[in-house]
Amino acid sequence: MPFKKGPIPAYFRLKQIIIDDIKKKGMNPGDMLPSEREYCERFGLSRMTVRQALKELEHEGIIVRERGRGSFVAIPPIEQEGIMSFTEMVRAKGLEPETEVLEFQKRPAGPWGEFLEIGEKEEIYEITRLRKASGVPIAVETVFIPALLVPGIEAADLSGSLFTVLQERYGIEIKRSKTSFSAVLSTPEMEKVLMLGGTWPLLRVESLNFYTKPIYYEISHYRSDQFKITVNISR
Repeated sequence: MPFKKGPIPAYFRLKQIIIDDIKKKGMNPGDMLPSEREYCERFGLSRMTVRQALKELEHEGIIVRERGRGSFVAIPPIEQEGIMSFTEMVRAKGLEPETEVLEFQKRPAGPWGEFLEIGEKEEIYEITRLRKASGVPIAVETVFIPALLVPGIEAADLSGSLFTVLQERYGIEIKRSKTSFSAVLSTPEMEKVLMLGGTWPLLRVESLNFYTKPIYYEISHYRSDQFKITVNISR
């Protein structure tokens, strides 16, 4: 039914309708919304008005838009506070964690040896994984870990929490982490894996994780619209 003229802007009314639809229909994160054209035809609105409504919903974190694919219900932002595994962070939001191993190789430590306090020629495992929340790609992470610490890890199930594998299989518990954050733009490879549909701002998180000594170095790239980190600072 076309909108009637009124004091409330049409784009704002469309925003509220979309929000109500998401709630009433019980739509889940990752569910697709109607196309811009469908909204235009349903409510007799211009493409510009519909795009303004969708743009504001995206800015508010209610939906995500992917170029060439459409608009989808956003997942609640994944939040990290303190030392948490990705699995723990996702489950804390009531979502289901999923992991896909993209690359697994054994190689000389090279420059990573300095961080891990081992020789450059000592072997490490380099493991790259795609992390998802209820089917929505959230991050690509690469871990560098000394081979001597985790013999036979190639036989372990790496589709879940690395924290759990280290603790249950090797008796290693991560006690602290030295972490840095930076903002970067996505690369074409990242855009493909994270299904971004174009250049996107990402949060790059680098961390050196310790037991009594360095255990592994991790570099992760998170979608900036789906992830946030809370840092507690005291004096």
